Amino acid sequence: MYWGKMRVKRIILSGSLLLLSIALTCAVFYVVKNHQKQSRLIESELKFNANFVSIWLQTAFNHSNFVLTQLSKDLTQDGFAQLALSDNHYQEQAEVFELHYQTLMNAIHVFAVDKECVLLKTKTIGGVDLSSREYCQRLQNNNEEITSVITGPFKDILNRNVVVQGVKITDKKGAFAGIVGLLTDFTFFTRALRSAHLSEGSTITILSRDFTVLATSVPRYFPVGEMMDFDYVPYQKINGLKYNQELLFDSNKKYNGAYQGVFVKKVSDLPFIILVTKAKNYWFTPLYITIATVFSLILALLFFLMKNAVYFHKLNIKAEHYSKLALFDELTGSCNRRCFENKMSGFIEEYHSRKKVFSIALFDIDYFKKINDTYGHDTGDEVLRLFSQACETVCTPDDHFARLGGDEFVMLLANTNAVDAELRLNCLLNTI
Repeated sequence: MYWGKMRVKRIILSGSLLLLSIALTCAVFYVVKNHQKQSRLIESELKFNANFVSIWLQTAFNHSNFVLTQLSKDLTQDGFAQLALSDNHYQEQAEVFELHYQTLMNAIHVFAVDKECVLLKTKTIGGVDLSSREYCQRLQNNNEEITSVITGPFKDILNRNVVVQGVKITDKKGAFAGIVGLLTDFTFFTRALRSAHLSEGSTITILSRDFTVLATSVPRYFPVGEMMDFDYVPYQKINGLKYNQELLFDSNKKYNGAYQGVFVKKVSDLPFIILVTKAKNYWFTPLYITIATVFSLILALLFFLMKNAVYFHKLNIKAEHYSKLALFDELTGSCNRRCFENKMSGFIEEYHSRKKVFSIALFDIDYFKKINDTYGHDTGDEVLRLFSQACETVCTPDDHFARLGGDEFVMLLANTNAVDAELRLNCLLNTI
C-alpha cells in the first residue's frame, strides 16, 4: 500500500511538472509568435505612415506647381516681360499674387523675379532679396525641358529654413522672362504632423537631403532647423538614399524611453526624406500576459498540490487507522492475533539464528463470563482494558503483549528463561 501511495504521488508530481513545462513552452511560443506578429505590424505601420506623408508632400507640391504654372501662363499671356515698372503694375501684380497665396496652404510668400533674376515688388514678399539663388540661374538657361525647380532648404533673411518652388515665365517667343515662385518654411507641415496623430507612439520627421530637420511631430528629439542626431540614427545607414529608396532598421540608442524601429524613405521627385519611428516595446504586453498566465498556472498547481497533500495526509491517517485495525485490538489497543503471529515469527527466527532465549505465557481471566453476566458487557469491556494496561506495565520495550480473543491473552518475554518468567508473572498476578 505504501508503494502504491508513493507511485500515485510521483505520478501527480510528474504530471504537474509536465503541465508546467508545457505551459512554459506555450508561453515562450506565444511571446515569440507575438513578437514576430508585432514586428510585422510595426513594419507595416511605419511603411504606411512614411508613404502617407510622402504622398501628402507630393500632393502639396504638385498642387503648388499647378497653381504656379497657371500663374506663369497668365503672366506670359499678359506680357510679363514687357510690363512697365510702374506702381499700377506693381499693385496689379501684388493683388494677383496675394490671391494665389491664399490658395496655397504651404506658402509663406508668393513672388516673381524678372529675366535678370531681380526680385519684383509684391505685397507678400516684403522686399526680401532672393535674386542670388541658384534656381533662377537654372531656369535662366532657356532649357525647354526644365520648366520648374524645387530648391533644397536654406536660411532666408529671417533665419528660417525655407524651400523655394519656382516655375519659369516665358515671353511670347518662348524665351526666359522670369520666375514665379513660392517660399515655404514648413511651419504648416510641422503643425499638420503634430496634429495628425497617425499612430500611437510614432514619430514622423521630414528631412532635407543634407539631413536638416524641416518638420517633425517630436521637436523634443528632432529640433526643427538642426541637423539630424546621428547618435540615434546612424549616418552611414541613411546617407546616399536614391530615388524612392526605403530602409528599415533599429535605432542605435533609446529615445522617448525605448529603442525605436526606424523607417526611412526618399520622396520621389522632391528633395526630402521621410523618417518614421515607433517604439519597439511591443513585447511588454505579451510578456505581461505570459507572466500573469504562468503565475496563475503556478498558483493553480500549488493549490492542486496542496489539496493533494491534504488528501494524502488524510489517506495516511486512514491507512494508519486501518493498519491498527489489522494489527491491534480495537477494544484494548494491544496487539491482536495477527500481530502476535508476526512477532512470534521474529522471536523464533532470532532463537534459531542467534540462540536468543524467550518465554511465552498464555493466560485468561478467571470467571470473566460471570463478570459480564453480573455487571454487563460495558463493565466487562472496562475490565479487559484495565487488565491489558496492567499487563503492558510489566513489559519491557523488547516484550510483546497481545489479546488473542475474548479473555485470552499471551505475552512474549524477550531474553527471559522460565525461572525469570515465573517471577515476573507472579509480580503481574499481584498487580492484577
